[in-house]
Amino acid sequence: MGHFPELDRLLDFMEEHIDLSHLTEIEDLQYDAIRYRDVARLPLSVRIPHTGYEQAPLTSAYHDPEKMLYNEILWSTMHSAYNSVRTGDDGPLMIRSNYGIGVIPSLFGCKPVIFNNEMPWVEPMSVDRAKKIFAKGVPELDQSLGKRVKETYQYYHERLKAYPKCYAAIHITQPDLQGPYDILHHIIGNEAFILPFDSPALTKYIIDVITDTYIAFRQYIDPYLTDRVHGDAVLVHGLCVGGKVMIKADTGSANLSPEIYQRYEGEPDRRIMGAFADEGGGSLHYCGAPKNWHNSKIMNPYLRCINYGNPELHDLSSEYAFLKQRNVAIVGWGNNQGYARILKDIETGDAGSPILTGLTLLCEAGSVGEAREIIYRHRDICAMHKEKSA
Repeated sequence: MGHFPELDRLLDFMEEHIDLSHLTEIEDLQYDAIRYRDVARLPLSVRIPHTGYEQAPLTSAYHDPEKMLYNEILWSTMHSAYNSVRTGDDGPLMIRSNYGIGVIPSLFGCKPVIFNNEMPWVEPMSVDRAKKIFAKGVPELDQSLGKRVKETYQYYHERLKAYPKCYAAIHITQPDLQGPYDILHHIIGNEAFILPFDSPALTKYIIDVITDTYIAFRQYIDPYLTDRVHGDAVLVHGLCVGGKVMIKADTGSANLSPEIYQRYEGEPDRRIMGAFADEGGGSLHYCGAPKNWHNSKIMNPYLRCINYGNPELHDLSSEYAFLKQRNVAIVGWGNNQGYARILKDIETGDAGSPILTGLTLLCEAGSVGEAREIIYRHRDICAMHKEKSA
């Protein structure tokens, strides 16, 4: 690993411009919002284009933790620590050890691959091979991408300690751990849609091993993370979420029947979140359009937040009404049109009882200046509404 001067320049910028008191305030704001507490405003993160720095090629950063750290500060999932410092929005600063969706599949022998400088994938294996591998139970965690994830976190700590404000403010968060059925799909490919019908007992066994591995790996990396917020929430994927994990249920929510989903996604999710019940449980993400069975199958006693990957396909009012009764917050509602509607409802009161907590927001802007205008207007409107309501 050679020295990468651009990282020094970026860290110098961050160290000079980080406002620790502001970041403490917004982390509290995010936490209070997902706990349905009274807040001064709905937390708003504003995404803008990068200027001043060019990201390192992913193929290079994948093999170099120095360049990975640099890229992560510029852009990590839905979040940019660099841009949040520039705009002063409500986004907490965070980075992750970013090896894509293949971290847990790699522990079972799947080979990571990168195409066209895009996020890495994994090569699926045959069901026969998977059957032999899974017969051994939970795999060794300190190998393949599991080992690289740990070593990258160790590098992050070592590198950031020379920048006290960066080390205090930029949270080191969990990698993309996916979810039980998504992991099954990555490991055996489209056979994941056939196996539950051909071999339900084998499918259940494999999912159980994946679930045990997920729990064990989350515990394995915990000493290297600085992601906790007030003991029962974490920062992950650009968001503040309740509990200790953010499970992704994209494949199951879009492709499975409610009965198959319940057995191979809903029940394992409950077990994962339940394993961290003393630390708040967990949260859920899924993409795609809602189905009439989703809410009944995704709910469990340990679920704290939901992030919709396609908020434009959901009706916020009905989703919010359902989830509020169960004390489950909606995080990262990221739709410009939807955000504008929420702001108008707060400003005019047209919604009767506007959504004033239990929700965190994302929107986009074209520049730092435009983002700041959105942020100031958002805060002014929320403050005026609070004054009227007092």
